[in-house]
Amino acid sequence: MNSNQNDIKFIIHRGSHQFGGNCVELATRNARILIDCGLPLDYDEQDVETQNEIRENAQKWLQNCDAIFLSHYHADHYGLLNEAPKGTKVYATKETVELMKISGVFGEDLTERLDIQSIENTVIVKDFRGTKFDVDHSAFGACAFLFEVYGKRILYSGDIRLHGKKGVLYKNLPQHVDYLFLEGTNLGRGVRQKTETAIENEFVKRFSSHQDNAHLVWCSSQNIDRLVALYRACLRTGRTLCIDPYTAYVLEFAYSVHPTIPTAKTHPNLMIYYPHRLTTMMMERDKTIIYGPYSKEKKMDLADLATNPSKYVLLFRPKLLGDLKKYLADTKVCLTNSIWAQYWEQDKPEINRLKAWIEEKPELRQKLPDIHTSGHADVASLQKIVEHVQPKYIVPIHTEMPEKYKMLFPSYTVLNVIDETPIELINPKE
Repeated sequence: MNSNQNDIKFIIHRGSHQFGGNCVELATRNARILIDCGLPLDYDEQDVETQNEIRENAQKWLQNCDAIFLSHYHADHYGLLNEAPKGTKVYATKETVELMKISGVFGEDLTERLDIQSIENTVIVKDFRGTKFDVDHSAFGACAFLFEVYGKRILYSGDIRLHGKKGVLYKNLPQHVDYLFLEGTNLGRGVRQKTETAIENEFVKRFSSHQDNAHLVWCSSQNIDRLVALYRACLRTGRTLCIDPYTAYVLEFAYSVHPTIPTAKTHPNLMIYYPHRLTTMMMERDKTIIYGPYSKEKKMDLADLATNPSKYVLLFRPKLLGDLKKYLADTKVCLTNSIWAQYWEQDKPEINRLKAWIEEKPELRQKLPDIHTSGHADVASLQKIVEHVQPKYIVPIHTEMPEKYKMLFPSYTVLNVIDETPIELINPKE
């Protein structure tokens, strides 16, 4: 059909001046799609009225939406999907779709009420042609999206980095696009991000220097690169990595995609421990789900933690503290953060309980070591991405510092917009 430049617009519903909570709308006269539908990172710290407003706004954005494209499975990018009308079409990588199914086994199953489909390459949604490009991030199966509509090419970076195991994937991103929606999480941090190999070496040093202690490591079950680094560090120091059933399921799927990924079924020095609360919930659903897939020798008894603390490293989350406290009462413990530092600052009951427990353990009454690297590109990496893509316009997103883009990318036109402001796609410069 015939068209002019006013037929296409975009709206950043949320994310132009903050980390996470991303939601971007692309629209023509005939079609509306959303890219991500994320929960704000500070959602749990808001009062009930504000939380209700956040969900009501999401319902408005999602109403009569032709499709949602998810860049990856982190709550600040998918966490408001449950506000979508039943049957809403959702496109994501096969890894993201599978992670949603796994989470449905252990919690809310969004796949039952939404039409969630994996995107292998390209899909057509009315006026929009959407193509996914795999990128490196701290979530398994993260991707960027290229949207082509009426001759315009719009690239959404999603969350991206170059310092991970698959950082080179950025070189596959399309070039000479009209608009690049580019994340800028690390613009305020003038540091070069460490590689996962460096993280592995830091874990080895940590485990070796505290040989008689039980080690707890707080990291995400979806950060496959980190889990591999942690597993390799355990092998190098003669320890066994212990994971919970959810992590075991995530690794099983990751292994099916990349057979080098360690799993409890295929690799030594990897066992499963069963937190009481999670195990009780799962036993009520289906015993075979939680116990069936694993042999007896792969099941770790938490009581052995007190007897042989130097033998283990436990993958840890604050919600699991209640299960561990009775076994750790008289055991020297090392706790290591391997997550984004701001999670530690959140005012959540489980975080506050963890902090109170730390005060009870003399060996933990110090600044906890932070063995972590970001899931987001540093400044030098963002400049490499832009140099490769060479967009005509850059649109800041997933950043608290959109004003810095003009300084970092002086040869490009930067469109600084604010949330909920419709922007008509202007004719790119020839």
